[in-house]
Amino acid sequence: MIVYGIKNCDKVRAALKAAKADGVGVSLHDFRVQGIDEALVNAMLADIDLSLLLNKRSTTWKQLDEFQKIEPNTGLLVANPTLIKRPVVFDGKNYRIGY
Repeated sequence: MIVYGIKNCDKVRAALKAAKADGVGVSLHDFRVQGIDEALVNAMLADIDLSLLLNKRSTTWKQLDEFQKIEPNTGLLVANPTLIKRPVVFDGKNYRIGY
């Protein structure tokens, strides 16, 4: 299992802790350290609707101009990975939000 997010995010830490407690092999993909690309975002979007993947409560969202908020897209998420709700979990087959 891969948990995507940011290592200092409480929800990401909780997901990692819960997976380990359940005996699930888990690794963290930290957006800030390992980055994110368009192919990964598109893979997430194949399983998760953009409206659900987009974190509109983030500080980054609040700093965007109105045009960017009207037309959010893959490029916006690649450039600003903190706009992705956390954690995103990949179980080897599908992506989902949360553990």
